[in-house]
Formats: sequence, structure tokens, C-alpha cells
Amino acid sequence: MKKHQTGHAEIDEQHAILESMVEQLSIFCSELKQDSDAACDKCSLLKRQQCTRTLATITSELTAFLIGHATYEERMMVLLPGTPNCQAHITAHKAAHEGISKQLKKLSVQVANKSPQTTSTQMWRVIRDWMGDHVAMFDSRLVGLSKSATPEIDFDGELVAMLDEHVFPNRPTIKKTSTGHSLALQRKKLEVRGRFESLSTAQRAVFWLVVSGKKNREIAEALGVTVNTIKTHRAAIFHKMEVVSVLELVKKADVLR
Repeated sequence: MKKHQTGHAEIDEQHAILESMVEQLSIFCSELKQDSDAACDKCSLLKRQQCTRTLATITSELTAFLIGHATYEERMMVLLPGTPNCQAHITAHKAAHEGISKQLKKLSVQVANKSPQTTSTQMWRVIRDWMGDHVAMFDSRLVGLSKSATPEIDFDGELVAMLDEHVFPNRPTIKKTSTGHSLALQRKKLEVRGRFESLSTAQRAVFWLVVSGKKNREIAEALGVTVNTIKTHRAAIFHKMEVVSVLELVKKADVLR
């Protein structure tokens, strides 16, 4: 897959991680390695079910990662001046992020209804094409606008460090070498951030009280709502954060601190 560079260290690393995730889709069907005519209807039901579950996981991770990526870039956009040119770019850039999220959502519905091979191929093409257009039209321009707007800021050092402090705590910004392990770690951190960003304001309030060890009744009293409301929020939080226990939620909360 083509490397999409902007000259901004942080954004380019996020692109590299996204490209590695998309690469999973291009080689999704292992049967194609042995048989160029391989198709899902030739595989056993168990194999198709396994592929469907794997594709659902990849889709979920991609969606969460893209939310985190968009959140990071939108923190940069806030620093742009209020000129018509910059504001038009911000509007279009945000719309592009929303567009790919909607496309992924539509494709995620197909995962359970169409063959995994067909859906993974469609998903790969959509995100591959979006990446190329998005980098050329928006991300590269965002970096250019930012540097020309405030040339006194080192956007690959000072600004990125500032963003990491407020958006991605406990995350080293500048790395001498990007190993497979470090890329996987950064991917996971951005994915968790994306999942957290998908929570509503009320769900975030409950999130932090849950990870602090509060019980449902204590949280309800603190927020002035019913216990049933807290149970509903809690279930939604567990679903969106993809956890099944408070311990798992606490581990993900550590990434956000």
C-alpha cells in the first residue's frame, strides 16, 4: 500500500498504523494464497463464522482508530486562524472524517449478511481510496496551513508534545525507531481513545465513576439519576469500550490518563 506522508511526524505515524490495519483487509482471505478462485461458499460454515467474527473485530478497531485520528487532527484545527480559507478547510476536513465513518458503519452491517471475502474487499477499497484522497486534500494541507499560520511553533515537536499531554497522556511523541511492537502499542492507544470519544457526555461521567470503584447506587446518587439509568449507561459503556469486566475497563482507562 502506498505510504501517505505529510511531513508531520505524529500524523504520519498514525497513517502508518492505519495503513497496516487496512493491509489486514487486503490479505484477509487466507484461502486465496493457495487458490486464486477461493470463495466463501467453498468454505465450511465454521470457517465462515470465524472469518465473520474476525472481520467484525477489524471493522470495530478501524472505526475506533479513525475516531481517535479525527479527534487528534481536530485538536490541531482549533489552533488555525479564523480566516475563510482555514474555516472552509476545517468544515470540509471534518465532513470527510464523518463520511468515512458513515461508510464503515454501512459496511459493518454487511459483515453478518454477506460473505466475509466480499465485504473485506469492499472495505479495503473504500479505505484505501479514502486514505489517498484524504491525505492529499486535507491532512497535507492541514499541516501546511498550520505551519504557515503559526511558523513559530515546531509542529513536529512543541505542538505535538502539547497535544499528547492533553489528548494522549503517557504517550511518547518522538521515537528513534518505530518497531512493530511500538506501532501496535500506539495503534491500541489511539483505538482506546476513539472508543472513549464515542461515549456520550453522560456515559463519560459514569465511566470515570465506575473505574474509580463506585457502585451503581453510589453513582446514581452522585449524578442524581436512577440506578436503572446507571445500569443502562454502564451496559453501553462496556459495549462501546469492548470490555466485559470493570478490571478490563480500568486497564483501558489507564491509557486515557
